[in-house]
Amino acid sequence: MKKKILWILLSAVIVLLLVGVGAGYYFYQNNEQSTQSEQITHKKSIKNIIKKKKVIPKKKSIKIVAIGDSLTEGIGDSKSIGGGYVTRLSNKVKEDDKVKVSSDNFGVSGNTSSQIIDRISFDQKIHKSLPKADIITVTVGGNDFMHLLKKKGMDLTEKNISDEQVKFDRRLGVLLADIRHYNGHAPIYLVGIYNPFSIYLSNVTDAKTAFVKWGQASEEVADSVNNTYYVDINNLYETKYVDKKAKKTGTNPYLSDQDHFHPNAKGYDMMTEKIYDQVKNTKKEWLYK
Repeated sequence: MKKKILWILLSAVIVLLLVGVGAGYYFYQNNEQSTQSEQITHKKSIKNIIKKKKVIPKKKSIKIVAIGDSLTEGIGDSKSIGGGYVTRLSNKVKEDDKVKVSSDNFGVSGNTSSQIIDRISFDQKIHKSLPKADIITVTVGGNDFMHLLKKKGMDLTEKNISDEQVKFDRRLGVLLADIRHYNGHAPIYLVGIYNPFSIYLSNVTDAKTAFVKWGQASEEVADSVNNTYYVDINNLYETKYVDKKAKKTGTNPYLSDQDHFHPNAKGYDMMTEKIYDQVKNTKKEWLYK
């Protein structure tokens, strides 16, 4: 009788062990299948996210509108190229970004900031062109300085330049605001003035410092207008190479032989590189739809 009871208990323990092992295996298999299922689902989700990620297409064509003075017009450039930085910038955008590029050049030689403001206000061609622009460039200030130079002559001082700069900054703010009135989205690239007189007016008191301050003030005005970028070219044509050549020839090799004021072809190449560096760094502002 005792053996029979012992046998029954032993059998029950064996059955329980088998049931436990079976249940454990069942739950393990289910857990493995669940984990694999979750991994597959996760991978599918990632693929779906990648597939659904929106690719922003590039524009098929870009329009550049250039407004300003003789630097925008391209005075001093070689006849073989022509158009100053505007032609070169158009070509660089076309080649580097593989898009069609058109440009409207509203540069007028001799224009001061006041005259450019007047043209923006009354020129119907500018009114029609600006809203279509993807890139807007502006050169202004050189003639404002030239008017001051003609007025003061060799008696020009740093204070004269500083006083004129304050007045110019007010006009520059109006000019940029007027452009924004016709186009609220395209980036504006304001090209600063440069000192072409480092050789010819070396006796002007602290002129170099005055040009630096002029540029800094223009940059501050540009920063106050949304999506506007300043391109500093003040020291572009003042290098050790220029100093060396000037001692031999008395001229700046990057400026026109005709007036020693406007850039020549090489000078416009250098200016375009500076402008395009800024344009390239802000590509998201103008290249994509």
